[in-house]
Amino acid sequence: MINRRIFVGIFITVFTTIASADYSFYEGDHGELSAGLQIQTAIFGDVNNQAGGAAKANLTDYFWELSAKPYLNASLNLFNDSKLYGGFSYVYSSTLGHDPSGYTQKGVDMYLQETDYTTLGRYDNYHYKNKTEELYLGWKSGKLLDEDEKITVDLSGGRQNYKLGSGFLLNYGADNGGNRGAGWINPRTAFNNTILGRFNFEAIKLEGFYLETRPLNPAEKRSYQGANLEYAYSDSTHFALSYIKTGNKRSLHDDGSTDSLGKQGLDNDTYNARVEFSPLENFTISTEYAYQINSTKIATTEFIDKTKIHASGGFGQIEYKREDLFWQPAISYRYAIQGEGFDSMSPGFGTWGTWFQGEITGEWMLDNSNLVTHVGRLIVTPVESVTLNLIYINFTFVNPAAFALTSANYGNEVNLLADWEFSDALEFSTGLEAFVPSAASKQYLGEGNKVWLQGFLTATFTF
Repeated sequence: MINRRIFVGIFITVFTTIASADYSFYEGDHGELSAGLQIQTAIFGDVNNQAGGAAKANLTDYFWELSAKPYLNASLNLFNDSKLYGGFSYVYSSTLGHDPSGYTQKGVDMYLQETDYTTLGRYDNYHYKNKTEELYLGWKSGKLLDEDEKITVDLSGGRQNYKLGSGFLLNYGADNGGNRGAGWINPRTAFNNTILGRFNFEAIKLEGFYLETRPLNPAEKRSYQGANLEYAYSDSTHFALSYIKTGNKRSLHDDGSTDSLGKQGLDNDTYNARVEFSPLENFTISTEYAYQINSTKIATTEFIDKTKIHASGGFGQIEYKREDLFWQPAISYRYAIQGEGFDSMSPGFGTWGTWFQGEITGEWMLDNSNLVTHVGRLIVTPVESVTLNLIYINFTFVNPAAFALTSANYGNEVNLLADWEFSDALEFSTGLEAFVPSAASKQYLGEGNKVWLQGFLTATFTF
């Protein structure tokens, strides 16, 4: 019965959305004003959920996600091509069923989100939220500082998106899933209370930023402040250096906050370096390294416990692509390591496998910490509108004892993914994934020793 409801919901969404349209209220000498709507929907089916482990009985083998995001963008032209700009968006998201993350389970008392995970309750089969997503205002200098716009300044603030490099450390500022629904679609990505300053001088870009996250659990609310320097040595060679300061940022007045900020604190420093270059035609090398000094403090009425951990993480990737050959093949290999105690911070989706590593393991099971991955990928483009991805991922724990495991070999995953750009307004993606457990995952998943299969179909409508 759930299958029929899901497919009916998808078709209703399609026909309802096609009747909508993007609308430009004004475009002229004084600026622009426009509005739009993005709707995303996805259906999933699992075989041997959780590899047949202990949690399988409390999940559903089918679930459906939906998000709707109306948005409004505006700009006001000023002197010397400078301009004020701003944006607003609102997100509705929902999930029918229980996804494999375990944030909600049927018939089980679970910790409720937005209450410091101190309150237990039951989740209905339908999880949804309505929330303002983006709300920001900014200013761009245009030709104010330089007639050729080689020197530009961009200042903005509010609730907005920010991505650092490939999104390895900073990309998504908000959590999804749980009682917010749509944990795979991830419609909420904006950071809260941001201040962004960007300065561009020819090949040099300098950024300063302050960001706050919007987690499910108020106790996990964070702030990031730092700087980013990028240098484009040539069209094929780019360098970047960043520094990020991480801390807690919440109070007793935050929604759901039941504990004092002073009882637990973070004071983490991250130093980040990135390089991307093409030594040969059709051949690209990219690498990123992050060194962290992660400090925590937990205070009670009896003692203060302080810990400091030095951790590191990064990746190296090589890619070879031939656009002049049949189906334009691209093949790549990536090695990534996030050591024990590594703070994965706030990564997000860039393309398949970054930085949710695997549509089963990375989306639902493991964070980017205490983990080594080997990723091989083949991409082909049979026609201009269709792209196929075949991805293989091997997972190993850096220190299995941190999870009370006796083996480091977690398992292997294969993803077969297809993207079809049907039109400028309509895109489809589908995938079939298989996770093959090894000794560590059999323990981690509660004696899960079966091949876990998952398939999905998703559609995105933008008008």
